[in-house]
Amino acid sequence: MASTALIIDDDKDVQLLSKLLLEQRGFKVETVGSLGELVRQPSLLHVDLILLDLELGEFTGLDILDYLHDLRLNATILLISTNASDIVTRAMEVGRSKGLKMLGFLPKSSFLKGLFAFLSPLKTSARAPTREELVQAIASNELFLVYQPQQDLQRGHIVGVEALVRWQHPTLGLLFPDSFIPMAERHGLIGALTWRVLELALAQQARWQDKGWGLNVAVNIPADFIKEEGVIESFRRLKNRYTIGPARLTLELTESVGIECLGYARHVLEALRDLGCRLSLDDFGTGYSSLRQLYRLPFGELKVDRSFVSAMEQDDAARAITLSVIDLGKRMGLEIVAEGIETQAQFDLLVEAGCSLGQGYYLARPQSAAAFEQWLGERRSYEPTQPASTPSFSSAC
Repeated sequence: MASTALIIDDDKDVQLLSKLLLEQRGFKVETVGSLGELVRQPSLLHVDLILLDLELGEFTGLDILDYLHDLRLNATILLISTNASDIVTRAMEVGRSKGLKMLGFLPKSSFLKGLFAFLSPLKTSARAPTREELVQAIASNELFLVYQPQQDLQRGHIVGVEALVRWQHPTLGLLFPDSFIPMAERHGLIGALTWRVLELALAQQARWQDKGWGLNVAVNIPADFIKEEGVIESFRRLKNRYTIGPARLTLELTESVGIECLGYARHVLEALRDLGCRLSLDDFGTGYSSLRQLYRLPFGELKVDRSFVSAMEQDDAARAITLSVIDLGKRMGLEIVAEGIETQAQFDLLVEAGCSLGQGYYLARPQSAAAFEQWLGERRSYEPTQPASTPSFSSAC
């Protein structure tokens, strides 16, 4: 399968030259000239490489970077521009801070000679994984989990982890979720993938429990999971295979997913809660029905989205939103988790605001189970027999 590329530039000559050069290297190429075109054709963004001009009429490349971040896309991005170096540097910093894969910057004056130098490390022969390969991965040992620690921000203890899936593909190497989750959703495999992740997480949690470590483990679940026929009984059977203490598994439901019938969702989520799960509303503040879901569904935990937490030092609005979400959660009797903590200043602001839990690169990156155990053993503050926080299942949820 050929690699794919998208050229975002309002200069037709640059579009044509870029297209010709990329096609020579085996890319299948599309072109657009404005943010408006992208909004009307978002499917064009599902590519391997994006060439992005920083000057797009009334919009800028920074607007495009915001859009890519909001869509949670994983394309490699090469900036092309005639802008001054300080503007380019700022754009690169913004892109990287949002977790985007910034390849670098190529001045348009050096375009003809410089493009191939950027493309050579990309291995244009690389391809996307297929549906059949993902089916095989789910049934085999190609999928594994890494764990990002969650810390009680008020007392300093490590109380749990978030489990994140990875795929060790036999030919493509290590794959991150954004390279196969969308494909799983398109081909109806997201349910099977979620069940496999839950099985891996519960098995690891049981091993930690055997060590005397009462660690909570959080797992992301999609809306399709709670819509599955027989999900409650299937989950009961899976959980009964492991000797896990009550209320130590957190199911994180992202608020941006489509839950058309909140009454049915509440029925399923309440049953899962009764089976000992803590229910968390993930990515709070980024969807279209935040307060409605929070009001109608039985959540015990609220996660503040990283886009607000990571910007709260420099952006007054992001700080105000973060503090407001923390205050809202406290008033509702919920545990509040801040994700994406990257600096000491962010950490201090969250502690001062009374945020319950936190995770992020400042505390620790996602790591294998063995690496996490070694990291945890080096922390004197960890008290395995006294979890720092107890999940709340109050009727206020």
